[in-house]
Amino acid sequence: MLAGMQQPSLPTPLTRPIGWSGTAAVIAGAAMGALVGARVACALSSWLPGPGGCVPVGAPAGALVGALLALGALPLLGQGTRRGESAAHRPAPTTTTAARLVWLAIAAALGRWLAEGLLHPQMELEGVVWLALLPVVLVAATGLAMAAQGLMRRRGWARWAAVVASSLIGVTALVQLVDWVKALVRSRTTVGWGPAPIDLVTQVLFLAVSVGVVVLLMTSATSRDFQSSRQPPAGTNGR
Repeated sequence: MLAGMQQPSLPTPLTRPIGWSGTAAVIAGAAMGALVGARVACALSSWLPGPGGCVPVGAPAGALVGALLALGALPLLGQGTRRGESAAHRPAPTTTTAARLVWLAIAAALGRWLAEGLLHPQMELEGVVWLALLPVVLVAATGLAMAAQGLMRRRGWARWAAVVASSLIGVTALVQLVDWVKALVRSRTTVGWGPAPIDLVTQVLFLAVSVGVVVLLMTSATSRDFQSSRQPPAGTNGR
């Protein structure tokens, strides 16, 4: 009798094997988190007491956070169209707006890299670092561009990637924004050069875009858009 009263429960990604795609997603999340953790640790090291370098301290913690974030977002991979499928309807306004915000983030990243060279044309050692960042910026821009295109096609992996990447970018922007404010206060007390205003604009923009992308992609309208985008198999109409 008790067995008959039990309600069937659907398995979740945390109670069933995540598969190869889930494993790859967690590894990708850990890799992105390691890069973000190293960058965040560099910012924190300037105003938090204690020893330790940027990469050794930040990368492992960032990798753990990225892996957990990717694991929590795994259900998004199962929604939307699959390879070779086309969406059954036009994208929802929330999906379209999120994709446009991703393109805005790409333009902001490329523009910020270019502005650094225009504002400091006489860079020496810093110029080498500036040039070395170009491949990283281009790779990140390419990945975000693929995600933006995937969102318009209602690909589940694109929604997952946009949510995870935007969450990590938002954390980085928030920490660097706090670091900018502390640098401004420090310059006022020591009568030195203050931080560049363009850094403030950049971090505020990245923070606003990342929050907007995550909020838009996690709304119920976007969920319905992705869940209803699959076309029914042939021969099932009318059944």
